[in-house]
Amino acid sequence: MSYSKISVLFEDEVLIAVNKPAGLPIHITLDPTRPDLQSLVEKQVGKTLVLFHRLDLETTGIVLLGKKNSINKTMTEMFMHRQIKKIYWAIVDGRWSSDWKEIKTFIAKAAGGNWANVRKGGAEAISRFRVLASNGDKTWVEVSPQTGRTHQIRLHCLERGHPILGDRRYGKAHPQGVPMALHARELRFAHPVSGEKMCITAPVPDHWEKYWFADLKGGPART
Repeated sequence: MSYSKISVLFEDEVLIAVNKPAGLPIHITLDPTRPDLQSLVEKQVGKTLVLFHRLDLETTGIVLLGKKNSINKTMTEMFMHRQIKKIYWAIVDGRWSSDWKEIKTFIAKAAGGNWANVRKGGAEAISRFRVLASNGDKTWVEVSPQTGRTHQIRLHCLERGHPILGDRRYGKAHPQGVPMALHARELRFAHPVSGEKMCITAPVPDHWEKYWFADLKGGPART
């Protein structure tokens, strides 16, 4: 797949927010020929950038990078202290109960590079859910993770028996290879220099309308 240009959602003198496509690693991998998000954006802006957070390989949506070292400490502390609100969209298998507003589990590393919800040990993981639309066969949910554990949203959906559609690791791969339906939709935070309230939103990829939103009615604007 070609990643000639990464969509920029916001840019000023210290920050740049981009819309990550599915299948693109966040940073350099062991394969030197494989493109990665950070390197591509650095090439676009012509300077070295700092990556403040990560998304899974097939997850799409907002990634925030820094253009000046002077903000690194502030941004790192904001992420560490959960002062940056993250909102995700997901399409899950089956009907998600509107009563499942908060899920709390403990997550630990499992065999084969996976992670799992565990009864003992592990790190506490909390996610808040809101149903946006459902047709019974699948449900569109908004998710606000309150902690930042690896594969947290994917595992919380699995814990309720409704894995994210297309999640080949914790659910079932789409028969046509469509990337899983998990999208980092929105970031809300105070600008590290001006203190201005920021709200950056990422439109969903084109394939969502054809594959994941099909037959779903209602919900907020899909752009």
